[in-house]
Amino acid sequence: MKLMKFLAISVISITASGCGVSQGTYNSGREMLRGSPAVRSQFVSNCVGTISRKPVTTRQALAKVMNTSLRSVPSVYCRRMTQGVASGRISHSDLNAGARGQVTPKVIRVLQGR
Repeated sequence: MKLMKFLAISVISITASGCGVSQGTYNSGREMLRGSPAVRSQFVSNCVGTISRKPVTTRQALAKVMNTSLRSVPSVYCRRMTQGVASGRISHSDLNAGARGQVTPKVIRVLQGR
């Protein structure tokens, strides 16, 4: 159960708030991520900073789920989540589930690179 809580907290960081995101904001953000390498790069950079500041226990849990090293967690997490949103594999409802503390199977698959 702790692992799911850590994942949920981490998924929330991709939304930039714990309140979720509106469908319109998700759609606009997704299009920006899809169409602009500069926006994607800036988003990943901001995300890496956020994830790097998470407690080590959160990053350790993510490392286990993502099958990566602790050192790689911020960059791998942020690249996979950003690509997941941009590609549509992570939906509006997936992000809002994360904001409610629930991690969906789709998010787990994206984090695992599957």
